[in-house]
Amino acid sequence: MPGTLKIILFLTLLISSISTCFAASSGNLNVSVEEIIPISQAVEPYFDSLVESSGINVNEEPLFHGLWGPDGSRLVIDAFFNPMTGTGLYAVYVLNADGSGIRELASTPNNTKERSLSIRGAYWLIGNPCSWSQWSPDGSRIGIYTNIFTLRDFYVIADPDNTLIKTAGECNYTTVDEIRENILDLEWQTNFMWNPEGTKALIIMDQDPRSYQLYLLDPDGYVLQKLTDTSASDRVETALWSHDGKKITYSITSTTGQTADEETGLWIINENGTENERLTDNGIAIAWSPDDSRVFYIDENFSLYSVKIDGTDEVQLSTSFARNEDVFSFSPDGKSLIFSTVNDGKATISLADSTGKNVKVLEEFPGHIVIKPSWSPKGDKIAFTQGTDLYTINLDGTGKKLISSAIKDYEWHPSGDFISFVSSTSVFVASPDGSTKIQLTEDDNNYRFLADRYRNGWSPDGSRLLVSQGGFKGLFVIELEGYEDPLSIDFLTPIEGENCKLRVRCMSEPIANALITLNENEIGFTNNSGILNYSCPAAGRYVINASKAGYRSANKVLIVEDTSSASPEKSVVSETSSVPSSDSENEGTSGSVFQVSGFRGTTVVLFLLFFICRRNSL
Repeated sequence: MPGTLKIILFLTLLISSISTCFAASSGNLNVSVEEIIPISQAVEPYFDSLVESSGINVNEEPLFHGLWGPDGSRLVIDAFFNPMTGTGLYAVYVLNADGSGIRELASTPNNTKERSLSIRGAYWLIGNPCSWSQWSPDGSRIGIYTNIFTLRDFYVIADPDNTLIKTAGECNYTTVDEIRENILDLEWQTNFMWNPEGTKALIIMDQDPRSYQLYLLDPDGYVLQKLTDTSASDRVETALWSHDGKKITYSITSTTGQTADEETGLWIINENGTENERLTDNGIAIAWSPDDSRVFYIDENFSLYSVKIDGTDEVQLSTSFARNEDVFSFSPDGKSLIFSTVNDGKATISLADSTGKNVKVLEEFPGHIVIKPSWSPKGDKIAFTQGTDLYTINLDGTGKKLISSAIKDYEWHPSGDFISFVSSTSVFVASPDGSTKIQLTEDDNNYRFLADRYRNGWSPDGSRLLVSQGGFKGLFVIELEGYEDPLSIDFLTPIEGENCKLRVRCMSEPIANALITLNENEIGFTNNSGILNYSCPAAGRYVINASKAGYRSANKVLIVEDTSSASPEKSVVSETSSVPSSDSENEGTSGSVFQVSGFRGTTVVLFLLFFICRRNSL
């Protein structure tokens, strides 16, 4: 028996050392490419056909932008010509992450030089996180930025699965020709932003952009409520949802230069339009604190502040913060934040707690350069660039490591296990301390990442990286080995109290025999068409989960509203964003090769332990 105990103790220590080794050693970084998918080549035949049918004579290659859907199974792609003179041709497509299942959402044939309509499903505006086109968190709608230069900026709402396309706001135009012919009937629009559950959206709009007001829209773009009614000399500037979707902070600025007006400043209002309160007499909101107890904003002097939502405990973080240039970001656990400033001939990265207090300089160096700091998804390190050098650093300012030199772009993998970057026109990944580097693509392919400060080139599950080539003349998806394809869930014709359909797919293909649970209680399996018929539950909030061996499980929140409070024109059931589960919380790391190897190694040791114990008992 003592001998057996010694062996057990030895093997237990061995298991512990193996686990520690796999968790800490950078030498176990094992990332390889399954396939590089030419997404733009899948789109080009459709766009070429559009060019031919439109009769446009161009001597240039089309450009492409892309944007991941919220579950990583689909992409929205822009293909367009946008010459400096003449007319532009634009088309928006949706397709699967593997390049299959392409369909056109909208296109703009018959454009004229004077009224060249631009429609951009993957477009973003620099410095304004609420202004680009956006998937709803549940993936059921896309808010698409559209404009005719100098005439109107506005949005249309598209359904990626069906035929719905409608102008957001008071007008109800459903075709490109209708939009073009009635362009002056549309409002100027900006700041389109879905709520966290995808059931509503904010938009700032008015026929006169000097009189912008804040509105609440339903998922199809219909106006639910006008939330503000400022005087003629003031307008709403920006607006942000709280993380729980129950409140909105917005800013009112003067169009006449007067700043002592009773209306100007930073405000908070409930999403139903009640309890409209002013926090400060000036300020542009840039973020809510993770617990929604505070709002961060900048004043007219570019000073950065935070304040409690009752207007008390104002804290100044910085005297020089440019929201269009500097970075402001909370840690993954919501306990800390970083922000950057470029001022007085130096660039600074600062760290503070989640209230904005206890500010300390993390890194500082001379020069007016873009430093682009970002949190590791694990929250233990911060990456930043100094010139063209990429570094990581610990939160206490120690452990600064050079990851690579002469980089063009970088981005953390969603797992935080490694960091990706472009150097010498090729894509690499490296361990967070830079000790291990792996080249994913061949040299001289001229790849660039699509990501900016607010949007990711990595798919949400970390299985695929979307990159551009040759100045947006090509789009490619780099698919990594070891990841399962994601399931997606759709609710079809859901009406409270009636029999409804729930559909499970992967890359647009129906998935049979997928297990469906409602609030962790099994409700059935999908049929050969990927459909489960079920009885819609009573009003409330429910979590739907779909799972099947060999696929990454999917979660969605199902909100069933009381029929008496729902709009008679709209469905009373809404799909909302994915929620974490025990499987999905670690989805970014579950596919990494070294973790699988570590699990198998531990299993072998446990098997040996069992064998030895069994032998000694005989």
